[in-house]
Order: sequence, then C-alpha cells, then structure tokens
Amino acid sequence: MNSRQALHDKFQRNVVFDLRVKLSDEADPLAGILAAIAKAGARVGEVERLGHDKGASVYDIRTFSKTDAMAQALAAAVAALPGVEVVHMLDTALESHRGGACEIRSRSCIRSNTDLRIIYTPGVARVCKAIEANPALARTYTNIANRVAIVTNGTAILGLGDIGPLAGLPVMEGKAAIFWEFAGLSADPVLVDSHDPDEVINVVEKIACGYGAIQVEDIKAPECFGITRELDRRLDIPVLHDDQHGTATVVLAGLFSALKKTGRRIEQVRCVMSGAGAAGTAVADLLLAAGAADVVLADSTGALYRGRTAGMNAEKEALAARTNRENAKGTLADIMKGRNLFIGVSQPNIVTPGMVKSMEARPVIFALANPVSEISRDDALAAGAAVYADGRMVNNALAYPGLFRGALDAGVQVFTVEMLSAAAQALADRVPEGELMPEMMDPATHKAVAAAVVEAAHRPGGRPVNTL
Repeated sequence: MNSRQALHDKFQRNVVFDLRVKLSDEADPLAGILAAIAKAGARVGEVERLGHDKGASVYDIRTFSKTDAMAQALAAAVAALPGVEVVHMLDTALESHRGGACEIRSRSCIRSNTDLRIIYTPGVARVCKAIEANPALARTYTNIANRVAIVTNGTAILGLGDIGPLAGLPVMEGKAAIFWEFAGLSADPVLVDSHDPDEVINVVEKIACGYGAIQVEDIKAPECFGITRELDRRLDIPVLHDDQHGTATVVLAGLFSALKKTGRRIEQVRCVMSGAGAAGTAVADLLLAAGAADVVLADSTGALYRGRTAGMNAEKEALAARTNRENAKGTLADIMKGRNLFIGVSQPNIVTPGMVKSMEARPVIFALANPVSEISRDDALAAGAAVYADGRMVNNALAYPGLFRGALDAGVQVFTVEMLSAAAQALADRVPEGELMPEMMDPATHKAVAAAVVEAAHRPGGRPVNTL
C-alpha cells in the first residue's frame, strides 16, 4: 500500500474509538496507558495533549480494535490504572455521521434584499420562463448537469444485507460526500421504501428529470439487473449500478496492473470467479469485453454452466450462456485448477492454499469479500500467488466519482463498455511503482478517470453497459 494507507488497514483493526483521559500530575502514567492498550490487543494511532485541567493533563488517544469487546476491554484496563480518569470514549464512526455526512448549501451569496430578489422572486421567474421555452437550458441554469441521484431500497447494504433504506442512509450520505470531495458533484440519497422492482423503477422515473445521472446502489440481485436495465431504457440520462459496474471497473484496472507485474496479456487470462451476483456478473462481462480468454463463475452450488438447473434463475442462465466456454462443471476447487486468475466477490475463507497451488504457476488472486477475504494475503502468497489484492485495495470509490464526472461533462445518455474500459486503463496508468492501484486521495486520480471517460464517450459505436 502507499504512504496514505489507512491505519485501519495497516493495523487490521476496523473499530476506532477516541479515548479522552485525565492523568494526575503526580503520576502522569501515559506509558502505562499505551501498554494497557497494547495488552488488550488494540493499537494506538494519534496521541494529542489537549492541555491541563485542575492538576491533571488531558490527552486524546485514538485506538484501533478488532471488535467492540476489545475496545471496551482496553477502556476498562485504562480506567483501572492509578492516577487515570477516563473522561469519555467516542465511537469515531458514529461521530463522523453526527448530523449527517453531507448537506446542501447555496452556491449564491444572499447578503441583501437585492441578492434575494435576484436569486429568488421576482428574478427567478426569468430563469423559469427561459427553461420553459427551451428545456435544454436546464443544464445551464440549474444544477442538473452536476447532480446525481443515489438510489437504494436498502436490500443489499454493504455486507449487512436487507436492513432497509433508512438504515442504509449513512452509506448513501457517505457516497455523496465522496462524490463532492473527489468529483465536485452534488449527490442526493434517494430512498425508495419498497421491495417491488416496478415501484422502484416508477419512483426513479418520476424524479429523474431533476438529475443529470442516476447511481443505483445496494439493491439486491437479481432485482438490481432488471431495475438498472429498465431505468436505462426509460431515461435519457446515464444510469450506473455501482455495485456492478463501479466494481467491474476497478477490478479491470487492478487486472491491467497485475498483468504488467506477471508479464501476461489479457488474452491469456483464464479466470475463475466466486460469486455470481451483481458484482460477479458485471466483472465477468467487462473482462470478456476487454479480451479475457475465459471466465467461469461459481456460486454456492458450484460452477455456472449451460444446462444447470439447481439454484438457477433467468439472470444466471443468461450469464452461463455467455461465460464458461468449455462448460466446466464442479465445485469452486474443481474449476480453479489450471487457471491463472481468481476473483472473489463472495464469502470469507472459502479458498484454501491447496486451491491456489492447483492453479497455473504464479496466479493473480483478487480476494475481494469484505470485511474478511476469501483467502488471506499471507496464505495466498505462501501458496505461490504472484499478486494478491483484497477489497480494501480494489475499492470502487476509485472509479465512480470520475465515471460520473466524465459522463456528466460529456453529456451522454448512457454509460458504455468503452467508457468503463477507458476508466480502468486510466487508473492502471496512474499506479505508482511497486503498487497495484493508484492513490485514492490524489485528486489527479479522479481527474484522469473523468478525462478518459469524456474521451471514450465521444468515440462512435459504444456498447451500452446495461445491454451486455
């Protein structure tokens, strides 16, 4: 990882609490506190001295734990030390979302009644009449060309499953914050409280006139496929399902980077994939469109192949028809043999070192299940993997800000395979020496993706992603 690697990833501890303590001037046992935290199995991030209060020094200590129980244990251990008072312990994830992760603000200053009359009535009526006469002017005189709707019904939130749209709202707000920070786009969470795909489609169709693009987010498979395709058919603005095509873009970028490291060409890639849902389907399609020799997918029943009946649906049948050229059958372990790329978008700890050893020499392993991968980095590399990546490294937040920025700047009506492929190549071209993926925090990363998307959007003959 690069120099901006998150401490969560460095420490492999995702539960972060800020511990505020008062230390008696007579004892000032800071070293003892740090030792107690380490003994509890946690790690220490920043330590900041805030000042002095009634004979005691006040410190804030950021702690990284594996579980809530570990965090509570370290707090109890610290509180038990002589001369130490634990003032409070703050959950940083909850605090970062206090009041919401995003908000809408005015782009125009209102400092006087004259400003008010210009930006609102009576001046705004002139803008309304201009748009009434020529609706295309809405892209110039409103925020439509800079505005994305993030649509969810809450049925597949992160790794949490069907928790509903309200509980999923913090995720949508977080994505909106990323849109603004890295692409300067205003993004509104749109919560549709319905499991009925037709109702989701109808709601989005009715509100779409106020947006420049639609991001479908965290809607479960197979419903997500039909929702995205139908919205793409009905609307004259671009629609992208991030769990499908955002993920596919960053996986292809990671593969381009891995191919350089292993000396292979895309035409030599024989991929096996664990997971045949939204992400797996889009990744398979984009890899094949990019020229991969073959992709075989497996779900909990085993390989997807033509003629399989167990655990199938219309989407899986269509997927089996366009993948698995040799119609291979069997378990995941069976179909991994002799292949040179494994991509996991499924379940933790389902790949063994022996399964990696059965692959072609020096395979590429992308174990992307979150929060626990299909196989650990240490086990994969010890089994002979040449390149390993997990879901923290191959993160779709590298792609979607630039994908939408580019699509809106180009004024396109659909996302195409060529736009996604160009975005993936732009990401791969920005990978620093010794790394697999570019730097997420670098604004140039997202600008490069947007520029590549604009250039690809202007090429004739693009293939819409939602018709693959």
